[in-house]
Amino acid sequence: MKGFPNFLNTKEDYENIRRDFPKEQWLPCFQKLLSSRQDWFFVKELADGEIGLSDETHKVEIQLDQQENGKHIRYQFELRENPNCLMNTLGYTEQEVLAIINGQ
Repeated sequence: MKGFPNFLNTKEDYENIRRDFPKEQWLPCFQKLLSSRQDWFFVKELADGEIGLSDETHKVEIQLDQQENGKHIRYQFELRENPNCLMNTLGYTEQEVLAIINGQ
């Protein structure tokens, strides 16, 4: 292999960069695995006058309704663990990635 890979597709790819490159090069890849384990999930469309919830784990998105001129539709989203995140798909656990990041 010549240089740091552009794509990491398997757990073996991640383990190879840990073995073959300095920590400052592979650390961002593992941090990204950890940070991408959560995602925003649609909860519901908010009714007219319904405020919705906005905090660290909830947000409201407003979108222009293409069907009705000038009307806005409001959607409630919630930040949740994504069971289909790349970390899980590759076969890593959160504890494994944290241990790798912390050098254990």
